[in-house]
Amino acid sequence: MSDSSNILVVDDEQNIRLTLSALLRRAGHTVTTASSGEEAVSLFNSESFDLMLVDLQMTGINGIQVVEALRARELNTEVIVLTGHGSLESAIEGIHHGIFDYMLKTSDPSQIIDRVAAALADRSRRQRQASLISTIGQAVQELSINAPAAQPADPAPAGGSGSGAAGHDRVVMIGQLQMDTWHQTASLGERLLNLTPTEFRLLLCLAEHSGQMLSYTQLVRCAQGYETSELEAGELIKPHIHHLRQKIEPDPSAPRYLLNVRGKGYILQIDS
Repeated sequence: MSDSSNILVVDDEQNIRLTLSALLRRAGHTVTTASSGEEAVSLFNSESFDLMLVDLQMTGINGIQVVEALRARELNTEVIVLTGHGSLESAIEGIHHGIFDYMLKTSDPSQIIDRVAAALADRSRRQRQASLISTIGQAVQELSINAPAAQPADPAPAGGSGSGAAGHDRVVMIGQLQMDTWHQTASLGERLLNLTPTEFRLLLCLAEHSGQMLSYTQLVRCAQGYETSELEAGELIKPHIHHLRQKIEPDPSAPRYLLNVRGKGYILQIDS
């Protein structure tokens, strides 16, 4: 029996959900099911999964859109796409979204279990690599912090870096918040903030426009580099804002720094 993993099965056909759930549970996994793409996306806000098996063609949000929502949240979940009828175009589209495999629903059950095991093994390998890189990065960061300054700072660009920001090409400072864009590090007062790359970019966007409201679409454009509707942008940004508040606010339930403009966007306001 394989090590237990948390797996999400997404399919709008009940018999497929039941069959896959039974198959995976017999293999020793914990299984959650979703009967639609919308239900799956809502689960991303409250649960984390090691692997997702998702139907390609569903009413409403289809399988590729579910994968897009997963990737937008930067969740470390392997993906196997299942379909009743394959096509080269859909397989290529899935590969572009970083799926592990693309299988027909008619695949032999033992083949599905084998591919699930392979996907989970690949995920574990990548996690070990990420952990090693993180450890090395922390060591390099400590060395750079403790090392004496050897070179003069880059000259400040003309015009400054936004309302309330003081510094130069490498450093943005807003009150107690300091962001080093060269090393991709941020600190609040004496406390180093442990931010993901997306959280860092999002906080930098807000810091460079301190005291100004940025809409959901502006934040997605600035932090993630693509255009989307205001409704979708709000859904994409809110989980990142939630995690940022957990890391920078004295009391995340009563934000002092990262303020919400209801239904419109967010403002960063940090006093000296």
